[in-house]
Amino acid sequence: MPLHFILVAGPLVRASSWEPTAECLRAAGCHVQVPDVLAHHRSPPSWSAWTSQLLEHITGGHEPIVVGHSSASVLAADLATRLPARGIIVVDGEVPPSQGAAFPVRPALHDFIKGLAEPDGMLPIWSRWFARDMQRMSLVGVDVLARDAVAFARFESELPRMHIGWFDDTIELADWDHIPAGFIQTSAICDHAAIAAQRRGWPVTNLHGTHLHPTLHPAETASAILAMSRQLVSGG
Repeated sequence: MPLHFILVAGPLVRASSWEPTAECLRAAGCHVQVPDVLAHHRSPPSWSAWTSQLLEHITGGHEPIVVGHSSASVLAADLATRLPARGIIVVDGEVPPSQGAAFPVRPALHDFIKGLAEPDGMLPIWSRWFARDMQRMSLVGVDVLARDAVAFARFESELPRMHIGWFDDTIELADWDHIPAGFIQTSAICDHAAIAAQRRGWPVTNLHGTHLHPTLHPAETASAILAMSRQLVSGG
């Protein structure tokens, strides 16, 4: 039976960021869904409502492995408890709490973006948050993506603008520790999260790339997801 994946993008980007990796997984014979919440809303839904919106655009009847990139790690954990999920894979995101309140971003990032907010509370699109920090831009991979002006313009045109108040919301996670989970690190941004995953006893893979690895290096990302999925499914 082929593996079934649900690839979840963080709310700050569109599901299209996953599509290159999704195509590689489909080419390997997998069934892949990439729900795109932002395609169905003029303005972003609340953080606490995001999982319910994902469920509206997911076809059931399978036991998927839910893969969350970046801030979608929390969404993956929440979604997995509402589906008969076989496993969870976090790709370069925070390790969510085992249960209870989970914010969209960690406190240090929240404090940083408060300084980016305009007088009306609106934030720049995500790709411009670190425009003055070239090292951070490099770790994220925005500088690499920007080398193709047409592709980068298309990428930025899809990014939502968020209000700073959006980040004060929480998702109340049900206990999901019983679901097999693994961590794929793609950038040094998530060194701390990889350590947290190891402490939880998860398998951890490091691809030594950038945060946008699923977009920029889809074949390698897909290969890592497949290898970890087989490990989770086999109970290894």
